[in-house]
Amino acid sequence: MRWKVVVGNLGSILKVFGLAFFIPVIPALVYSEPFNAVVFLFMAFFTISLGYPAEKFGRPEDFHHNEAIVLVSFTWIVLALISAIPFVLTGLFPNIIDAFFESMSGITTTGATLLTEELISSDMARHGVDYSALGHTSTLLWRAVLQWLGGMGIIVLSVAILSKLSSGGMRLLQAEAPGPTVTRLKPKIKETAKTLWYIYCLFTLILAILLLGVGLHPYDAVYHSFTTLPTGGFSPYAESIGEAAVFSAAAQWIFIIFMIIAGVNFSLHYQGFFRHDFKKIFSNSEFKTYLALMFGAAGIIALIGASQGISVRDSLFQAASLMTTTGYTTETFAEWSPQVLRLILLMLMFVGGSAGSTGGGMKVMRILIVFKMIKRKFKQVINPRRVEVVRMGDAVIDEGTLENIAMFFSAYIILFAIGSFVLVWDTGDMMTGISASATSLGNVGPALGEVASDFLEVGQGGRLFSALLMWIGRLEIFTAVVLFNPSLYKKRRLRNLLSFDIKR
Repeated sequence: MRWKVVVGNLGSILKVFGLAFFIPVIPALVYSEPFNAVVFLFMAFFTISLGYPAEKFGRPEDFHHNEAIVLVSFTWIVLALISAIPFVLTGLFPNIIDAFFESMSGITTTGATLLTEELISSDMARHGVDYSALGHTSTLLWRAVLQWLGGMGIIVLSVAILSKLSSGGMRLLQAEAPGPTVTRLKPKIKETAKTLWYIYCLFTLILAILLLGVGLHPYDAVYHSFTTLPTGGFSPYAESIGEAAVFSAAAQWIFIIFMIIAGVNFSLHYQGFFRHDFKKIFSNSEFKTYLALMFGAAGIIALIGASQGISVRDSLFQAASLMTTTGYTTETFAEWSPQVLRLILLMLMFVGGSAGSTGGGMKVMRILIVFKMIKRKFKQVINPRRVEVVRMGDAVIDEGTLENIAMFFSAYIILFAIGSFVLVWDTGDMMTGISASATSLGNVGPALGEVASDFLEVGQGGRLFSALLMWIGRLEIFTAVVLFNPSLYKKRRLRNLLSFDIKR
């Protein structure tokens, strides 16, 4: 392990990340929050000033696979800690544990929150109201900025900007990017990272313009554009998108469309926008399964919940929000009856979005491949001599990938069970603990029980543990968990000797 390479590249990332602190300065000045403006300016210069000596002391150059894992894992923790500081300095949260929970929830695009209704009061409609009455306008926007940066990935952005990475850039993306594989859109990985961010920014801009077109205040339009595309779900309103004084039916339909877009593999967006290959999009097995699951679940909810006054729009909104792990709400779905409606939404939390999207969860591709593996096993039981392969479209999935997916499912269930045990112990309520574990590990946000709207009923220890689950879930489990393996930090030659590899 060459720690100077890890530190040097972390310094380069800090320099890039420090620029994000300038964004909340704008609303701080517009809405007369001079102290907050000073805080964010200080944080910008502080983070950048940390990056320069780290880069100079280290060696910001290409790295080996184990160094990429350590860099990605440490980066998310370091950035979450730095991002928590403004929450404490501006007084939004009283202690660093709550601030760290909120920043980790933001940067991993989970969307779970500790904000009370007094801080994001539902009776303070933004239209015509002085934002400075809240005193935290710029700080609340910082939550949205965190989600927007975390959605496509801090590392993806860094690869797009940093010029010193070549082969190491692909290792970074493989360690951070969601899904079983990383699709190379361009010959150079740096160009792939840039293309992904171009598409991401384009969708964010289009959404903001559409929201302005249906009457949203510019602050609300920018804020919710920043939290929709990353499937984050933070909102400055206690009622989320259900705030009737702010969000019309037209606005809610726009959110539905863009949540669905955000849950699609961004390589398919590239095929549509840049290559106009729409046939490839609609013939994609994962895409068709993704839409079938979402619209199927929404249809069942609408049929069963019709007698309870649940509309088609609310059914589709919550199905899209929970499956893409965005976490917006228009209804208090934790109180929906019968309970089978809540069970459907809980199952959608586990499914998540497509591989290569900004959504969390297990990913549609993995679930689809697992079902294909089960189908293959049934055929082999009937005819043991039969040779059967697993395909996704025309591509044959190799046995190594199948093994990795099976291991991922096993690890996911084990971590979910451990998380449920810890959080049930912490909260004293089974439904609260189980759903808190599911929503943290899947980076979903809202849950059931006492954590349907916030995590205030979870103790300090439970909040730290939930933040740990968010981090593990965002890094697709193995990248985070392997960090605790001592062999990861051993020198290459020593690892070769331990594995009886005599080749040099």
